[in-house]
Amino acid sequence: MTCILIVDDKQDNLYYLETLLSSHGYRVMTATNGLEALHQARNNPPQLIISDLLMPNMDGYTLLRSWKADSSLNKIPFIVYTATYTEPEDKDLALSLGADAFILKPSEPTDFIEIVRKVLSEQTVRRPVSTIADETKDLSEYNSILIRKLEEKTLQLENANRVLSEENAKLKAAEKRIQHLAYFDLLTNLPNRRFLMDRLQQSLAANARLKSNGALLYIDLDNFKTLNDTRGHSVGDILLAEVAKRLRTCLRDGDTLARIGGDEFVVILENLDNDLSKAAILAEAVCGKIIASIQSPFLLDGYTYHCSTSIGVALFSNTTFTIDELLQRADIAMYQAKAAGRNTSRFYDPEMQASIAERSLLERDLRIAISNDQLKLYYQVQVDHLGKAHGVEALLRWQHPEKGLILPMQFIPLAEDSGLIITIGRWVMETACAQIKKWETSPLTSNLQIAINVSASQFHEPNFVDDASEIIAHHAINPNRLKLELTESLVLNDIEEAIHKMHDLKKIGVSFSMDDFGTGFSSLSYLTKLPLDQLKIDQSFVRNICSDARDAVVVQTIIGMANNLGIDVIAEGVEDKAQQKLLAKHQCKFYQGYLFGKPMPIEELEKTLNSKTIPSRLNNHEQTL
Repeated sequence: MTCILIVDDKQDNLYYLETLLSSHGYRVMTATNGLEALHQARNNPPQLIISDLLMPNMDGYTLLRSWKADSSLNKIPFIVYTATYTEPEDKDLALSLGADAFILKPSEPTDFIEIVRKVLSEQTVRRPVSTIADETKDLSEYNSILIRKLEEKTLQLENANRVLSEENAKLKAAEKRIQHLAYFDLLTNLPNRRFLMDRLQQSLAANARLKSNGALLYIDLDNFKTLNDTRGHSVGDILLAEVAKRLRTCLRDGDTLARIGGDEFVVILENLDNDLSKAAILAEAVCGKIIASIQSPFLLDGYTYHCSTSIGVALFSNTTFTIDELLQRADIAMYQAKAAGRNTSRFYDPEMQASIAERSLLERDLRIAISNDQLKLYYQVQVDHLGKAHGVEALLRWQHPEKGLILPMQFIPLAEDSGLIITIGRWVMETACAQIKKWETSPLTSNLQIAINVSASQFHEPNFVDDASEIIAHHAINPNRLKLELTESLVLNDIEEAIHKMHDLKKIGVSFSMDDFGTGFSSLSYLTKLPLDQLKIDQSFVRNICSDARDAVVVQTIIGMANNLGIDVIAEGVEDKAQQKLLAKHQCKFYQGYLFGKPMPIEELEKTLNSKTIPSRLNNHEQTL
């Protein structure tokens, strides 16, 4: 069966020709550009090629010249099938380059098939191979034709575009004016209720699709009627316009602010967070900014006016309720804010309101904890493959006077959101360095490293390197005894900044460990750039290493990769001897977990170190692994 190769960048054209040729008994191959066609033909030569001219990567003319220059292909007939024909020289140029036929799109199917059959029947009659001089001349002629056509078409398009632009400008100006009158408030130039309803419908759909949470803020000025009654509506209008300006400064670029009537404004906060509690926190923060902004005095026509506002918040994440229901919820919450004394905000969901209040109290207590010495460092021992203490990790705890011991997962996110993590991080480093200094006098602890976790906020502080260096110098410790643990996400947020800061601290002797390795975007490329001393295998992999073959492979791969790069590896979350034995088998030499000791206060840790009970956790057989 005769095989024909069709080359065209339009799928519709390929389908039409493939159908037509197949119905007449031909076998068809297809390609979308010249490069692809050459590759196919050289691997599986056809009896005929039919090609378009204008295509990406390699056009038809270039394909034709390459085809005729290839000794393995130049005896296969070549038909040009194109819609670009506007001048006689196009056809002449194609034929002079060696084309066997030139067909103009569209072509009658019967005429097309007749030409195909004729070319196939005459394929033994070949044109002489063009000389280099002929090809150079043909290419020059083709370039001249193409440039002239482009110039003519460009001029025509420029003239047409100029006329269209003038007409469109007039139409757009009129449409813009009509649109503005229909969807915007003339006093504040903010979107009106009609615009808000449309945008709110879009927001509900978008948040449902993204599985994210948004918030609707219903804002009402307190005692606005009194101002209108005593100073007149013109002064009230000045206040509304000024309030609109201040509200804009409290919002993100993508948020929607509208005035829906009187002294009532509505804000749509889209895509806050997938977690409902975090979305509520972000919404509360915006409310705080708005309340603080409106509290600043207004100068109204020479009159200083003090204003406040009450805000109702309704969270939304899907389309299970209508726009009117959502507005009603926010309106109800706004009246709850007024009932609570005005100049405040309230959430529609009573449980969410309680959660926000509880978080606010926890933040207040955390600020007190920092100044009242309620924060404590617990230490978890890190051992080598012989069971000998190699170092410790300092882990933060909060000894609350009423709630007892609070673990980091309960207050660290709050510290990060409130900015308190910077102060806490500095305290942790100060305390760890002070402990290193104390341990210098004891042979049992003088060589121990203390590893501390560094938050992203602390690390990205402009003065982080200077602050760390100052603390190390102040306590006059050996910097090699301090190890900073960084997460993958922290480093990758700005890898160039991370590399620069890490190198600066490495110069004075500080060590670095990549914490929770394998849970983020693990990449060999950044590992080779970062001056890391250690990788810490996340406990999620260690936990199932003996029962899940995939976790075992991941752990083995991490260890092998680190060893090849000259980086130490420590496994966290080691809870039983089977895990430690398997890790040792794969050349992991350092461990941390309950098998060797839980996080404990410094007094208990030192007692454990002095009793020398840690090495006994590994029997002699395991020590040799």
